[in-house]
Amino acid sequence: MKQVTIGRLARVVAALAALPALAFAQNGRIGGTVTDGAKNPVAGAQVLVNIAGLSAESGADGKYVVVNVPAGTYSLKVYRLGFKVTSVASVTVTAGATATADISLVPAAVQLGGVVVSASRRVEKITDAPATITHFDAQQIENTIGSSFAPALKEAKGIEFIQTGVTGVAINARGFNSSFNNRMLMLEDSRIAVLVESGLPVGALTTTSKVDLAGVEVLTGPGSALYGPDASNGVLSLTTKDPKQYQGWTLDLSGGNRNFYDAQARWARATKDGKWAYKLTGEYQAVDDFSNIVYYPNPSAGKPPVLENSPDFRNDATRGSFAIARYFDDGGRLMFNAGLSKINGIGATNVGRNQLVNYGYREYQLEYTSPRWFAQTYITNSVGGSTFQLNGYTQNAVRYPNISTDSARKLSAFPGDGRVYAAEVQNNFSIGMLTKTGNSVVDNSHITWGTQLRRDRISTYGHWLSDGQTGVPIVLAQMGEYAQIESPLNDQFRLILSGRYDKHDRYDAQFSPKAGVLWSPVQDQTFRVTWNRAFKSPTVLQTDFYFPNFAPYIGVFGNEDGFTIKNAAGNTVATYNPIKPETNDTWELGYKGVIGNDLYVDLTGYRTNFKDFMSPLVVIANPLAGAAATTAYDTKTGAKITDKAGGPQVALTYFNVGKAQITGLDAGLRYYFTDKISASGNFSLIHVDSIESNPAAPEATAFNSASSRITAGMDFADLVMPKTNSGFTVRYVNGYDFRSGVNRGRIPGFATLDFTANYQIPDTHTALMLQVQNAFACVQGTSTPPVQGISSAYAATYTDGQSCGFGKAHSEMINAPLIGTILQLGVRWSGR
Repeated sequence: MKQVTIGRLARVVAALAALPALAFAQNGRIGGTVTDGAKNPVAGAQVLVNIAGLSAESGADGKYVVVNVPAGTYSLKVYRLGFKVTSVASVTVTAGATATADISLVPAAVQLGGVVVSASRRVEKITDAPATITHFDAQQIENTIGSSFAPALKEAKGIEFIQTGVTGVAINARGFNSSFNNRMLMLEDSRIAVLVESGLPVGALTTTSKVDLAGVEVLTGPGSALYGPDASNGVLSLTTKDPKQYQGWTLDLSGGNRNFYDAQARWARATKDGKWAYKLTGEYQAVDDFSNIVYYPNPSAGKPPVLENSPDFRNDATRGSFAIARYFDDGGRLMFNAGLSKINGIGATNVGRNQLVNYGYREYQLEYTSPRWFAQTYITNSVGGSTFQLNGYTQNAVRYPNISTDSARKLSAFPGDGRVYAAEVQNNFSIGMLTKTGNSVVDNSHITWGTQLRRDRISTYGHWLSDGQTGVPIVLAQMGEYAQIESPLNDQFRLILSGRYDKHDRYDAQFSPKAGVLWSPVQDQTFRVTWNRAFKSPTVLQTDFYFPNFAPYIGVFGNEDGFTIKNAAGNTVATYNPIKPETNDTWELGYKGVIGNDLYVDLTGYRTNFKDFMSPLVVIANPLAGAAATTAYDTKTGAKITDKAGGPQVALTYFNVGKAQITGLDAGLRYYFTDKISASGNFSLIHVDSIESNPAAPEATAFNSASSRITAGMDFADLVMPKTNSGFTVRYVNGYDFRSGVNRGRIPGFATLDFTANYQIPDTHTALMLQVQNAFACVQGTSTPPVQGISSAYAATYTDGQSCGFGKAHSEMINAPLIGTILQLGVRWSGR
């Protein structure tokens, strides 16, 4: 497939519109009301039937309905944070009728296990999921402060959490991080959330406010078998609140040190007949972020480095969204949503950093969900605003001292308009005869399958991608088809097979298989062994960069066709193949289980083999090197690489190089001393078994990750007084060397202490919240920022030693600010 046509997308959209007619009305239903001990309705309870793929969630009135249930006798499991897991046995369903099963939940301060979606693209118990997953539900997210759920990610198993500012956060998993990292896929309500012009996840440009988050899931490890090319190291998935289930209003205000403030609100309502519902959200947040000093090489030879020119560390974000939904009697929901966001601040790159000025993002989505079908079509659009390179601006102001500030910024501008047009259809069903044990029904093979179509359109207005060479926007098409079958071999063993086929305009088709065997000797105890193959696709930067004279006589060129390097005599001295996807093969051995009703354990050991790493920008030819001069030619067309006027260019590009093997362990524990006191801990160990690199691009295989990380903490509920929750978290990261473009040095090891508390004022809808991040810190050594006159303007120096203290600042990224104490207070009002 060379290009996905608009007609094919239109057919998928037409199928989406017809989906409400696909319900299986000939089966029965299970319905009822979920309440607490006082008979108050409980919203957000997950009701799972013991047949895979059948589930429902209780609404604001506590009612739930599981549809399309084959006739038979079933058992139910009910999960809700704050309540003990509840089982209901012997629920008998007949065709065309509704079996009633009302459920009363017993309060508990905390809960073991729970349910997740990301591992198999359907609701399942977390102990049954064939991957390492951390789930945060709406209640856990509400207990965080300010504009973001990000602080909660510190407790995600296997995640490398990197704090780059008061609100700035980056995440990675299982090594090979960079200053411009896109190894983890981000999803928002199943939409791929990517800035297509750079390949980076949307991150702070999300249109979702914290008050509208129903859940966050983090899948650690390769996810390409179900999620495609950008999930080579994991998936971060955000799910927003359903407007019918979560009705009412919420107002959340918070403030803190460094002039931080945040205001966000949500309003949702349903019609009396429950057929329609809508919601509105909005947020504004601003902060004077931590700052640091950076020097860049002077464009005048022999002159000292120059101080970065007027960076603005005042960060702000504006976001809002709207959704309207139609609900059907068969359990389906058709929803349209739209959102927009805009940010200002500073963003790190591999060659310096950018001043983000009115960087914007918009999304429009039409989505249908039902117990067996899911379909969506959506458009996202990211625009660069007036964003410019701080490194380029600084150097241009020196290079051209007589031009104005605006002119220097325009020379360094990074305008962009990236659009994603996508559609997806997904279905799940069971095959084979249901096995009956007595009057109970035992699940048989369960299949999930789907197809995705995507068309990207990118324009830099002729500035820094290949549209500057062709005169037309870049258009890329890709298609993905995936399937997974989960089949019980007997009452203890399950077999999982999945695979995904992806075809892209810029590289060969890729197949990502996964296979696994799960053994559950007793309920809520599962051992697993799995094998995955995943791949990371080249970004549009790596295939379509076109920026001649990025600096005088130096150009950056994407590697779609390959390059042939010739010397002055016209002889070929080197060749570079077109860049292709990086791949990894991973074996995992894992265990997840609930032990003795008071301990939850999640252990995963893995070994991964990476190959064909994609290099950073590397010089491949220098026509200005005198007798050693070399010139680059496009291998496909034979064209000489020059600037637009035909002048010589020192050519930089990307290519595949190197391979590596790593072995690691991710572990998570949660233990309940009582219903009011619990302790949790996560730790990750990674060992680099071998790395093979190319001397021309050593940083392509730079590991850039800590070999050990530990997070531990305790939570207390109603301990000091009723309606009070509090907790603390200690995080340790050992020191490691980091090399990513111009950002080189050592990140010192550190340990930090966080504290949180919240209080629900009795008989009101008001909650008070306190959060202190990095209240106390210990730092192993010091990484000193570059100073004027050093031989390399980028490499930080490092000295040994250890220091601790309250308010102690520490470093988590090279050439990023030191992170100090972050104190925030918040108040949240809510009502119906």
